[in-house]
Amino acid sequence: MKPSSSSALAVAVAVLAVAAEATIESTCQEAAARDRRVDVRFCAREFTAYHGADEADPWGLAKAAALIGVNLGDDAVYDIGSGKVRPPRGAGGARARDAMAACAEAYDAAGTAFAEASDELGARRYAAARQELARVAALVQRCDGGLARAGARTPRALARYSNECQQMAIIGIAITDLIK
Repeated sequence: MKPSSSSALAVAVAVLAVAAEATIESTCQEAAARDRRVDVRFCAREFTAYHGADEADPWGLAKAAALIGVNLGDDAVYDIGSGKVRPPRGAGGARARDAMAACAEAYDAAGTAFAEASDELGARRYAAARQELARVAALVQRCDGGLARAGARTPRALARYSNECQQMAIIGIAITDLIK
């Protein structure tokens, strides 16, 4: 390949990358205009890191949001089951351990809600997809509440999963509302 050809190719790739980011960013901004709870930076960061999202229209980004949510739920379940995420030592004892087991169930259910939303989006049943995504917040908040009742503070990593799952559900709903 000639040096001028490789330079032109590099410029074209850079332009496409910027254009893809602009599409993701603009869709995230449109979603935020519909729902002020949408964190545009989080939205853009998550989609930019997701394979194929740079070429997606709103329908594809809504599906990507649901699939990212599935991964978040699965990651939380794994981290709880492996002991990577646990309540602080001495906090709540057996009640805290039981609450963590309930958290694993709640995040498993959240992951399932995201997966059902993805299926509904695939079938172009947008109202059903929104309903599935709307279930996520209550499911992950069940975990937070159970830990509080057990006298244990929510571990930092689990609080992050809670925030990210809820944010991804909000983003998924807002972007689904953009589908024409």
